[in-house]
Amino acid sequence: WHNNLLRLTGSMVQRGMSDKDILAIAPQITLAGYTVSETETEMRRMIDGARQKGFETITDTEVEIDLEDPLSGLNILSVDELTSKTFPPIKWLVEPLLPQPSLTMIAGPPKVGKSWLCLLLALHLAKHQHQIVYVANEDNERRLQSRLLSVDLFPPEGIFFLAGLSNEVQIPKGQASHAFIRALKAKYPNLTCIVIDTFASIRAETPKGSKKDEYTLLHDEISALRRITYETGVSIILVHHTRKASDSDQNPVERLLGSQAIGATVDTIMVLKQATGSLDVELHAKGKDIEQQDLLLEWQGPGFHWPKEINEAKLGEFQEACLDVIRKHPRCTRMRLGEELDRDKSQVSRAVSRLMELGLVEQKEMGQLIAK
Repeated sequence: WHNNLLRLTGSMVQRGMSDKDILAIAPQITLAGYTVSETETEMRRMIDGARQKGFETITDTEVEIDLEDPLSGLNILSVDELTSKTFPPIKWLVEPLLPQPSLTMIAGPPKVGKSWLCLLLALHLAKHQHQIVYVANEDNERRLQSRLLSVDLFPPEGIFFLAGLSNEVQIPKGQASHAFIRALKAKYPNLTCIVIDTFASIRAETPKGSKKDEYTLLHDEISALRRITYETGVSIILVHHTRKASDSDQNPVERLLGSQAIGATVDTIMVLKQATGSLDVELHAKGKDIEQQDLLLEWQGPGFHWPKEINEAKLGEFQEACLDVIRKHPRCTRMRLGEELDRDKSQVSRAVSRLMELGLVEQKEMGQLIAK
């Protein structure tokens, strides 16, 4: 049923039919035990996928889809064909943390600073000429104003706030939230990022009598949101919660509520954890297009400083200066460091040893230093 519907939907998109006309067949093709609404949800995903892949732009080179052939319409590549393809470089909202577009999940325990991090990211993006909508479902306008002005008395233009507790109408949930996101993009054509704090505020209620388990429901919801990011070009940041850590957790991602479905679907995951004996917060980030990163958010009361690589945050002032010189002058020597920073050999030697100990610098056979 799924494969047949996928080919049929692709064919109708290719013929230039509207979403409304395609969805009109949903009542006739709904299987026993499922609702028309569930069928429409499945079809919308297929429509979005077909449009994203450019089915509707095919004209003179239009390819007919053979409904009897399960491989019809699928682009299967040989090794040579795949390796010879050229793709544009990844675009970044924040390099190397947030690709553009992407679906990102920021998660952590209560009061760890998730909203402060989102505000930090929003301000950073606005200062770099991006447009952002910040949906703060658990805040009112007074609290948002206080938080914003406490970290920036003269905030940049480009951030638009929606405080859930100051609106009589609830933020749309489930399928309706997709139209809400598209409407925001239509209202703000230059929109590049939407922060939704929290993900629970737009999650659909479990349909009565649904045969789908929690993993499938969560996976389907997140997959639909991810498709919207690529359809609209807008990155979406979802704020989510983690459960209490247990001895069996191998990494921070396992503490996410619904971690398996989330980890398999979102582009980027950021998990926050309170640093031991400190107001600072550790940030563990990993994703499909980013390398794993362990960062530190230093609390400046209120708000965070911009994240640092966690080992870099352990450096003293002179060690930081040494690392900066090594980055600017790859393969420099200890002698060059001493000359650049006007320090004696023993001071440079101790600083370089510390940098190597933390894995930030490596030394080649001839004594040349390279920042990792």
